[in-house]
This record gives sequence, structure tokens and C-alpha cells, in this order.
Amino acid sequence: MNNGLFITGTDTGVGKTMVAATLAYALQQRQIDFGYIKPMESGISSPEYLAQESDAALVKKAGALPEQLEEIVPFTFEEPLAPLLAARRAGIKITKEHLVNSIKERINPTRLTIVEGAGGLLAPLCDNYLILDLIKELKFPTLVVCRTALGSVNHTLLTLDRLRHEKIDPIGIIANNVTSTPGIAEETFTSQLTEFNPITVLGNLPYMKNLDNDFSNWRKLAAHIDIKTLLKLTYTPKPQE
Repeated sequence: MNNGLFITGTDTGVGKTMVAATLAYALQQRQIDFGYIKPMESGISSPEYLAQESDAALVKKAGALPEQLEEIVPFTFEEPLAPLLAARRAGIKITKEHLVNSIKERINPTRLTIVEGAGGLLAPLCDNYLILDLIKELKFPTLVVCRTALGSVNHTLLTLDRLRHEKIDPIGIIANNVTSTPGIAEETFTSQLTEFNPITVLGNLPYMKNLDNDFSNWRKLAAHIDIKTLLKLTYTPKPQE
């Protein structure tokens, strides 16, 4: 499928949603028609939480998206667990067919669609169905988000190797700094990584504590992403009539 981007990560909590929100802000500023789908989100304790504190709400706000949150995130679960486990504990049965159809019916091929996964590549979504399976199903260009921390070179190399083993060539990585006091591991992360895997580094985000209300911070983060190259790899503008 054309005009799409799948955002995956090396693990949970590595900054996938921050990257999605930063991209959403940058695309909105460029007046590029786009949509965002978070197929499953756990830890949604109430409608108020969904509206104010969820990942979907953050990206909707950053990109000024008109869609209702229920359209952006079709499946939500109360417990902060992997989607399959959260669904099982809630007594909910979601088949892979139901999941995939709910995503595809939200995709408009004339606009850029960002799909954000949950956890890492092998996070289970449904019975016998992983994030990796969804990536293969959608055939969107895939971006890997990783944190710059001790151990992340290993996690990122493993993720990239598994994608390529599955004949998925990731378009690049975005590294996310998760501490205000980086050490040697953080400062040398991208140079170590690319020494062993010459992956394209599409962004290296500085640590940012607060993002919700200060749009100048979104601009600062967006300045650290190679938006122009990313768009060339994921988006074909609709021809002018």
C-alpha cells in the first residue's frame, strides 16, 4: 500500500508516540493531508483518560486531526498490558481479520496514513498475530524508534535483523534521548549502531520533558527529524487537478 508509514519500536516506552506526534505536528504545519491510526491502546482507564491523556489524544492534538478518538484508536483496553493479554482479561475476542479490516477501512490511499504499533515487533495483538504480522499485512514503509540508552544497540540491531529476515527493509530509525543527563552510551549510540548496521538515521531527538501545551517544543523536536527524506520514502502527493 502506498502513502503510509508504520511506526514500530524496539520495545514499549521507547518514544513511538512522541515520534508520531512530532511527525503529526510537522505534517500539519506543512499542510499535508494525513491520518493517524493507533489500532490498539491499553491502559485506557476511562473516557476522560482517552480524551485527555491517551497516546491517541496526544497525536490528535499535535496534528490538529479532525477525526474522533474512537476513529483513531478502534480498540482500547483498561489494563496497561500487551493488547492480547488485556483483551483476554477483559473477556474480549478480537480476530486478526477484525483488526486488519478495522485498520484498512480507515486508510485513505490519497493521503499519508501513519500507523503506530504497540510495544516491539513481537508484541502479540491477537491469537497467533503479532505486530510483525500487521507490518507484513499493511506493507507500509517501516520506521523503527529506539531509545539511546545502555542496551539499546543490542535491542535495535535485533529489531532491524528480524525485519530484514522477514524481507522488510526499514526506511530508517529515529533515536530518542530519554534522559536529561546523557552519558557515554547515549552520546555514542548512533555511531555504535551504524558501525554494525548502516541504517539511515532519520532523526535523533533531544530529551524533552514537557510537550502537551508548548508547541514551540514540538517545533524543536521536528527540527531534529529529516522530514523531507521521510516524505520522499512514504508519500506521493495527489496530482493537482
